[in-house]
Amino acid sequence: MATLASLVAVPATASASTNSAAPTKASVQANVDKAATAVKRIKRYARLGDATRVAKQLKIARTQSATASKSARRMANSADTQSENLQAAQALTLAGTQYDDLIEAITAIVDQVTGQVQALVANSIAPSLAGKQRIIDVLNQILPQVPAQAQPIIASIIAALSAGDATEVVNLNSALQTGGLPVNVSAIVSQALGMATAMIDQAFGMIQGLLPMLPAVVQGPLAQVLNMVNSIVGTIVPTVLSTVTSLIDTIIGALPFVGGTTASAGGAFGLGGLLSGILGGASTGGLGGITGMLDGLLGSLFGGGSGGSSPVAGVGGILSTVTGLLSSVLGSLFGGGLVPST
Repeated sequence: MATLASLVAVPATASASTNSAAPTKASVQANVDKAATAVKRIKRYARLGDATRVAKQLKIARTQSATASKSARRMANSADTQSENLQAAQALTLAGTQYDDLIEAITAIVDQVTGQVQALVANSIAPSLAGKQRIIDVLNQILPQVPAQAQPIIASIIAALSAGDATEVVNLNSALQTGGLPVNVSAIVSQALGMATAMIDQAFGMIQGLLPMLPAVVQGPLAQVLNMVNSIVGTIVPTVLSTVTSLIDTIIGALPFVGGTTASAGGAFGLGGLLSGILGGASTGGLGGITGMLDGLLGSLFGGGSGGSSPVAGVGGILSTVTGLLSSVLGSLFGGGLVPST
């Protein structure tokens, strides 16, 4: 999937050791950094045709991604306070974003590598999809445990992780359409495609349930997209599914606490600004400081603010443009982008 870029910066400290008895954001970050490096190498070695190194880096990426997820989920399971739940949410976001990167990479190269390594890559897709889903499930579980002011942010993270794009669906469909996969690998890829598509379909329903918790400014545009999707009988083809999820990403990406919607981040969803500010350092503010910051930001978001240098400047214009395009875009998409139900 597309990168959820510009996430929380966690300073390197002694607590980053993965041998620590109690997992921390820093330890999760350390695992994510190792996994991210391995994913970059996977893509490079696949382009170079170096299957042996692809296999080695795939093992590292999967191990480090799984360790980051396990640590983040342990943080969530042991959280007793609202502040601890917020820190767990940050760690889960880091781990979920890393799984997005891994899934995007392996689905892109499954038709580039050959032999035993191709089967290894194909067999890693479904477990990686399941790994990301576990993180989304835990985020949903802790959502009611974070302060009310933070819930729109966490709900936006969940929506973005769940249906921020459909890159893996497009990649897998493209690999199958080439017709060049061995029969055994084709069967694995086909099952993974069905799994990925079903997960996004389920995500649409989940986001529908999250709408009341999302920032008010995006509820209308998202509802319009989801209502159109939910009215369809049949299966949306991958290219259309990709466009629909891109619309969702664009809407969420217009929020003022989404820091990664830039050309340098590939236009991908990111959470650099607010979540990093309230959780990236433990020095000031405490929960009271977090509440004050969220009140100010979300107050201007919901109430319109006073203009000037408001962090929501331009959001209304972006969303008005998106809303204006929705009817024509969705109408043209769903006019011919379906596989009839059987």
